[in-house]
Amino acid sequence: MTWWFKARRGHLLLPLAVIVFGVGLYTVQTNTVLLPSLTGSPRIALSLFVPIPLLALLMASLESRLPAAEVSGVRSMTRLDNMLVTVVVAVAVLCSLLIAGAQGSAQATAGGRNVLFLTGLMLLGRAWAGQTAVMIPVGWLVTVVLVGFRGNLPYFWTVIALPADSLFAAAVSLVAFAVGLAAQTRSSRKTA
Repeated sequence: MTWWFKARRGHLLLPLAVIVFGVGLYTVQTNTVLLPSLTGSPRIALSLFVPIPLLALLMASLESRLPAAEVSGVRSMTRLDNMLVTVVVAVAVLCSLLIAGAQGSAQATAGGRNVLFLTGLMLLGRAWAGQTAVMIPVGWLVTVVLVGFRGNLPYFWTVIALPADSLFAAAVSLVAFAVGLAAQTRSSRKTA
């Protein structure tokens, strides 16, 4: 297991990912920006963009492997990859809860929820697109900014733009993450 973790560069990439996520979430706090949109003039929370570096580093970790050796090996790396993803996402959610508690604002908890949702999308796309699936969360963010608002209110399908206390967004994020882990099971044993 130690060799697997070192092959995934987990000792380098994953602490960096969590640190960048935590610092980014703490720094932007409740800041919003006015971005161009096709359906309104929304004030977009900067915290929507904070999970992207975490997802990029997580994908880099998952893709730094020797596919032929892993497929021909006796042990399946799927369980270990799923455990790795789950631990990183759980640490990110815990980090967002700690930041929300330190700031006295629930807005930071949306960052953890968004990590769940966007990781699920990325892992689902990874089953078919491989490493390029890291762009799916970026595409989702661009779509939300361009057409995800009517006026300044987000549509329900945006999920990541919904308020931090939205139970619907939390439930959809958990389902997306579970589906992404199931897709990860399929994609981890492929060589191409």
